[in-house]
Amino acid sequence: MAKATTRALSSAPPTVEELYFRSDSAYLCLVLNRRTKLVRVIDFRAGALPAKRLYIQSVAKQEGVIKVLTLVEKDEVSSWTRVGFVREGTIPGFYKRSDGHLCGCVIGDKTASIACSDADVRLAERTIHAAKKRAREDFAGVAKDPILRDVDAATAEAARDAAWAEGLAVGTFDRFERDAERAYFDAPARRGEPNYLSTEYQDCFGHSLIEVLRSPADDATLVATIAGLEQLGESLMNRGIVSAFAFAPSDDVPLGTAFTAAGYRRTGLLAQGIVVGEERKDAILWTRKLANPAADSDDEEEEEEEEE
Repeated sequence: MAKATTRALSSAPPTVEELYFRSDSAYLCLVLNRRTKLVRVIDFRAGALPAKRLYIQSVAKQEGVIKVLTLVEKDEVSSWTRVGFVREGTIPGFYKRSDGHLCGCVIGDKTASIACSDADVRLAERTIHAAKKRAREDFAGVAKDPILRDVDAATAEAARDAAWAEGLAVGTFDRFERDAERAYFDAPARRGEPNYLSTEYQDCFGHSLIEVLRSPADDATLVATIAGLEQLGESLMNRGIVSAFAFAPSDDVPLGTAFTAAGYRRTGLLAQGIVVGEERKDAILWTRKLANPAADSDDEEEEEEEEE
């Protein structure tokens, strides 16, 4: 008999909630984000995809979810693609000594997956090309002061709420994983208000989600954001984190420039993977291998060949 968690009808739903489904053959957790209408599926037991799919679809319909994501080992990708998911990217070193493969599904009227169109792919490619050019020509070798500073959660989340109210936020600072730790920082420019950065990391796996609150609005903020990302990477590497990943809008050249200049590369494109203001946009998956605890995996080499 399958069992799913329930919530008291009188309680207000939280922004992020963990929902569990367990049967004799299936066991998974859905990290439901009501802010972005996104579900992150964490699968504890391989197989039994039909039962999992039905539960995910029921939650998606009830909660108005638009996007579903799961990260799995390479040998599980085909199981998820057979039930309507699309392989949308790879995070090198996600499981420390092996890569994480990101499979996604956009929930449409008929709960069918929607992939990025050729026009969507071309837009992302133009953004990446422009970001690489700016990083190389305008920001290579630019002096960047050591400016990253710790801030408390209340300060960062207040800034997050204000940016979301104005429709300017890119980062959510919401939970993406189970049992992960989170830290917040500000990266103040020499003029203007600070931009906030956050990382959610898991020491056991050695990976870290990186979020930037707002897209840099000018060159001074961009320089500060690049410096913040570089210093955050060094801090995570010293902690033993081996892999960093981030999501950014596929049309956001300034944010793409920041990630490119800080050593990130594109390893995926997610259909309708991010929300900015009232609009859903495709998301570029930016990743950086901070350290290599073992020889480079075949998965990573395969991904590099696909990009070329």
